[in-house]
Amino acid sequence: MAENGQIRVGFIGTGGRARWHMERFAKMPEAQPVALVDTSADAMAAAVRAVPSYAELPQFSDYREMLRETRPDAVVISIPHTLHYEAIVAALGQGAHVLVEKPMVCGVEHAQDVIRLRDDKHLVVVVGYQRHYTGVWRWVHENVAAGRFGPVHFIEAWQCQNWGGGGWRGVPELSGGGQLNDSGGHLVDILLWSTGIRPSEVSAYQENRGLRVDRNTVISFRFPEEGLGNISIIGESQRKFDEGAQIWCRDARIRIDGMQGAAHLVVYREGVEEEVSADARPDYPVDEDANFLGSILGRDVPQATAESGLEAVRFIEAVQRSAERGVPVRL
Repeated sequence: MAENGQIRVGFIGTGGRARWHMERFAKMPEAQPVALVDTSADAMAAAVRAVPSYAELPQFSDYREMLRETRPDAVVISIPHTLHYEAIVAALGQGAHVLVEKPMVCGVEHAQDVIRLRDDKHLVVVVGYQRHYTGVWRWVHENVAAGRFGPVHFIEAWQCQNWGGGGWRGVPELSGGGQLNDSGGHLVDILLWSTGIRPSEVSAYQENRGLRVDRNTVISFRFPEEGLGNISIIGESQRKFDEGAQIWCRDARIRIDGMQGAAHLVVYREGVEEEVSADARPDYPVDEDANFLGSILGRDVPQATAESGLEAVRFIEAVQRSAERGVPVRL
């Protein structure tokens, strides 16, 4: 830490999502931003314009050089998906805690490596899955995953977006896949986390629709307790970014319509349908950035863990294999 007890934070990547994190950390008295990293001078300049207090920070084009020269206590990684793994390993190896945008990594073995290294080094890893902090999905987690309504036996979910695969997201060598591995990864993660299910087999189809990566995906899956489910990812949609899900348990049906805090949450049980009000949804008191900092300081625990990152990539990797081979794939 810095002499004043602040956590020294380096930012690996300064694009649009990174600036969101930069703005938050600039307002945290316990954080001391120490460096910016990006291969694009334009992105770096835009980030400094967005957060002027970062203008005097050292700038690097190579995160390894930044790690050696500034030795931060923590890093925030917001770079193309397939580059996450090497950056995480480098940071953890240097003794820095890690907040990484989703997906954590693009392969099961890489995810397992991250967890092992995190534990060996006794460091904090938080993944940028924002839904873990929102009232709707925390309510589902605290009721469905906890078994209040009995076992889950069916799940139905969808996400739509006019997802065009712009920039590096349309380059498979950098993105690791299309909308499923990008926006769709949030839906996959939150379904697994909030229900507690662990799929055992998937069968999937994907269409690129003129892109080099998938744009539309349809998935069927099995999970224990004789459970079934389906997920549709529609990347070619005139409707704005939207999603929904239904979860059938033994004693209730739960329906989520819409995004994040604006979502409607409805429970049907014993012949009665009731909307769960916003006041009854247990919002987490901080976002992922403050949760990360609090976990480093020992006053909080990670809410979007590397284990969640592993489960999401395990599912997505199986979907990609099934779509490529045209056969069901066991997890």
